[in-house]
Amino acid sequence: MSDERRLRDGLEAIAVPASGVRVEALLPAARKQKFRRNAARATAGAAVAVGVLVAVPVVLLRPTAATPAPVLPAQRPSSSPSPSVTACRMVKLPLPEGLGDAGPEAVDPTGTYIVGNGTEGQDFRPVLWTRGKASALPVNADSVQATAVNSSGVVVGLATRNNRDTVFRFAGGAYTELKLPAGEWHPYPEPAINAAGDVVINAEPQGNSGGEGVIALLWPAGSTDAVRLPLPEGAHVVDILDDGRMAGGIYKDGTAREPWVWDRQGKGQKLTVPAGRNATAYSISGDWVTGGVWEPGNAALWNLRTGKLTQTTGDQNPGQAVNASGWVIDGNGRLIRDGKASRLPAGGGRKVAYVSDVSDTGLVVGHVTEEQTEAEEQDILDGGGQLERQPQFPATWQC
Repeated sequence: MSDERRLRDGLEAIAVPASGVRVEALLPAARKQKFRRNAARATAGAAVAVGVLVAVPVVLLRPTAATPAPVLPAQRPSSSPSPSVTACRMVKLPLPEGLGDAGPEAVDPTGTYIVGNGTEGQDFRPVLWTRGKASALPVNADSVQATAVNSSGVVVGLATRNNRDTVFRFAGGAYTELKLPAGEWHPYPEPAINAAGDVVINAEPQGNSGGEGVIALLWPAGSTDAVRLPLPEGAHVVDILDDGRMAGGIYKDGTAREPWVWDRQGKGQKLTVPAGRNATAYSISGDWVTGGVWEPGNAALWNLRTGKLTQTTGDQNPGQAVNASGWVIDGNGRLIRDGKASRLPAGGGRKVAYVSDVSDTGLVVGHVTEEQTEAEEQDILDGGGQLERQPQFPATWQC
C-alpha cells in the first residue's frame, strides 16, 4: 500500500482540530505517526481538516516518527546541530541485503531492538535491527509494516492483503494474526505493544471515516482475540504502558478534544489543557505523556505525577514519542529536552537528521537525508514531479 494512501487513511481516521496548521508541520515523517511510514515521512499534501495518523493530530496517533517525508516541513531545518546535542554519537545502521531504502520507526525501551520499514514499489518491507544487526522480516502479505517492538523483541504491525489491513504479532520467527471483532473493521493508525506483549489499536467500521463508530481494542499478551475496551464514545488509544495504562484522546465531530490516560477498566485521568484549546496524547512512558496542543500547535509534555503541562512554542509540531526521562521526539523529527527542540548531528554539509523514537537508555533512532535547495525543489515541481525526501541511511544516536 502506498505511503499516500496510508496517510489518507489515517487522516480520515483521526481528524485534527480546525486550524491553519500545515499537515507537513504536524507529521515529520508519519508515522510514528503516523502516517504510516512515520510521522515525518508522510505528508503528501493531504488536507489538515480531516486528520492524522500515528501515529497522528490532532494528529498523529503515534505516531509513528521520522522516516522520509514526501512533503517538506513548513520550516527548512538547519543542518547545524544545537550545542546541547553535539555530544550525541551517531552510528550508521546496516541494511539487509537487497534492501536499499529503510528507515527506523521505533525502538524498544532498552535500546536492544529497532524496527523500521523499507519499500518495494509502494509496499512496506519490515526490518528488525537486533543490537545493531539488521535482518529483513519475512513477507507474507502484499505489504507488511512493522510499527513497534518490545524489550523481548516481539514486533507488531500491519499487514495488507487485497487492500485490507490486519494487525500482526511477530515472535519466534513466525507471524500471528490478531483477530478483529466480528464484522468488517479497519484498524488504525498503528498497533503499539508493551513489555508484557499486550497490544492496542483502534478500529472503525469499514467505509467509515473521521473516527465514526470507533472502538479501542486490546489483545492481552499471548491472545489472538480482541477485547473491546470500556472507554467513552470517541476515545482513541495510541500507546500502552507496562502497567496497562493507555494514552490517547477523545475525538468529537472528527476533531481531537481532550488528552487522556486510561486503565483497562476505563478509569481515566484527564490531562491538563489550557482554556479554549484542544489537545491529544500520542505516547506514554514512565511518568510522562507527550502529544500536541492546538491552536497554535505546540508539542506537549505532561507529568502524570504532578499533572504539570510543559509546551514548546513556535512551530506547531506535536510530540510523537517520549521516553521515561521525559525526552520527546517531535513531529519534525527533532529531539526535545528541557523544552528545547534540537536537530541531531548528521555529518555536515546538506545532511539532515530526522529521528523517530527514543529509548529509556537515550538511544535515538531515525535516518539521515540530504536536503535539496529551494531551487532544486522548484525544478522538480516545475517538471511535474513530487518532492520526496529519501533517506541516505538509517542511523542511531546515543545521547
